[in-house]
Amino acid sequence: MTGFGIRGEAISMTRAVHFIIAAFAFSGAAVSAAPPAECAKTDSRLDAVICSDSQMRDYQSRIAAAYGRALAMWDGAIASYVRRDQQEWSIAFRTMETVEAAIDDDCLLSDRDCIRAEMRRRVDDMESGAYVHSGVYRAANGMKLLLHPDLATSYRVRVYDPARLPKADIVTLAGGQAAQWDGPQRMVSAMGNANGLPLAAGDGCTLRLTPRPLSIEVAQTGSCQGNRFDGSYSRLIDETLRSYELELH
Repeated sequence: MTGFGIRGEAISMTRAVHFIIAAFAFSGAAVSAAPPAECAKTDSRLDAVICSDSQMRDYQSRIAAAYGRALAMWDGAIASYVRRDQQEWSIAFRTMETVEAAIDDDCLLSDRDCIRAEMRRRVDDMESGAYVHSGVYRAANGMKLLLHPDLATSYRVRVYDPARLPKADIVTLAGGQAAQWDGPQRMVSAMGNANGLPLAAGDGCTLRLTPRPLSIEVAQTGSCQGNRFDGSYSRLIDETLRSYELELH
């Protein structure tokens, strides 16, 4: 998913947690033509829709499996972030149970194609090679870095100075060659302006990111509009991308 925003009315925390627990129940077995046993116990209209659709059940199983892998990554170093991220997605996803008309990009409970597409986007995010590095980072000087997962091994980076917006605000260039990996341990991101469009000719703004479980090291080449974005950024493990997208809009 490339955009993040708060969607409509949030459901109760109990319902959100119920969905996450139900998803775990699906993660251990292959999807079959018949609904799993857990489907017989559901008291949720959305769960009933998911249980009746083999593709949705497959997506739910894959989300749960990816969630479990991310929780265990680096001996649980990012578990609190993963839980919070999944909980926020689940609350937004389940909003369709409480509304009668679509709000922004929300799905209606009757629109199965929309539900499948939303679940597919979540699968793409969580199965991305960048998911375990995704989230919010901050440098000692206040600079912030947002790292969004994308399909397969792709990703999107935004680096900005909250005190100097819009002058210090760059985003990974749009296009398949802008976000690359230099081996398994380093991301190389060609940067554009705040809209992901090219900077002035010859700027050559490129960030090389070396992620660790709780930090990311950034090396800069190019002018980047006369700004310096390199340095060490600490991961804000209890904060998610959603709130920071709101900060920028």
